[in-house]
Amino acid sequence: MPGKTNFFRSILILINIGVIIAYFITCLSPYVNTGEDWYLAFPGLIFPLIFFALVLFIIIWIFLKSKWWWISSLVLLLGFQQIIAAFAFHIPREFSYVKAPNALRVLQWNVSGWGTQNSESHNDKTYKAIMMQIVQEQNADVLCFEEFTDNLDKNNFEPNNISTIENAGYPYHYFVATEYYKKDHATGIAIFSKYPIIDSASFSFNEGSTSEHLLFTDIKVSDKTFRVFTTHLQSVHFEGKDYRSLNNLKHAHESGLRDSRTIVSKLKKGYVSRYKQAELVSKKIRESPYTAFICGDFNDVPNSSTYFKIKGNFQDAFLQKGSFIGRTFRFISPTLRIDYILADKRFKVTQYQRIKVPYSDHYPVEADLQY
Repeated sequence: MPGKTNFFRSILILINIGVIIAYFITCLSPYVNTGEDWYLAFPGLIFPLIFFALVLFIIIWIFLKSKWWWISSLVLLLGFQQIIAAFAFHIPREFSYVKAPNALRVLQWNVSGWGTQNSESHNDKTYKAIMMQIVQEQNADVLCFEEFTDNLDKNNFEPNNISTIENAGYPYHYFVATEYYKKDHATGIAIFSKYPIIDSASFSFNEGSTSEHLLFTDIKVSDKTFRVFTTHLQSVHFEGKDYRSLNNLKHAHESGLRDSRTIVSKLKKGYVSRYKQAELVSKKIRESPYTAFICGDFNDVPNSSTYFKIKGNFQDAFLQKGSFIGRTFRFISPTLRIDYILADKRFKVTQYQRIKVPYSDHYPVEADLQY
């Protein structure tokens, strides 16, 4: 019996050490160049799960009256920076649609071509009408969209998307098309505002025709000017077969194991590109002459070097007023919060919400920023 107990204990220690190593790697990711050492970014994708595994080991060791509990506890505390980046410690509250005085309501949404690129939908299916209704119901002052598509066919009697949003109360906009996947449609990034846009610019990441840009607009609100950044960093471009392969991997199917090389290759390309892109975004934010905030689909989790590089001294609206993990990407893993609203600390974040609707691959998020 003692032999079996020692064997079981040894197995637990080996697994615990593995979890500790994964935890340490994630803690180091903000300080390493994941453009070069891209493999170090992998554990960050599931950091909340690693965190809970470490907590579980602490409970197990306490129950077994083993000194390993304090080793795991010390490691857990060393990752404090990552813990407070991944989790928001607030009780969920109902979002009030009544805005506080001197507050900007900001809506961020990767609309996935208004639902046409939704991994669950067919290419000819669109959720545009209901998505437009959701946008209008939020009564936001600034709208930031990625994978925003618009109709360029003048012979098409259907109103284009820019006109529809303008007619909904957003007379000012800045749209930069970055990918033409149909001759009569353009895809890109858009910023819409109820307030006048007095300046704007876009910056290319030089990643080819399929890469979206970094945009900014300067909006005039009474006697104040704010700079609004929006961006969409390099996607891993997972397709339906990749999602199926990931599902097969979960169940140890041979086909999933065969396709894992393609998945790893796409992840690697994403990390290499995003590290360079984050450097440009960080530089442009630092150069802003105005109080600024940035919205966007970073395609990376809050435990990544991408997130920490862009965030800098900004505050994360989710961490200020959100709760738990705040997943924004609806597929693969429940740990993927990749859509953000980050704001200068001169703003006060008064509320935040994630809108759980199934029409895009991403959930929209919004926040009230009081100035």
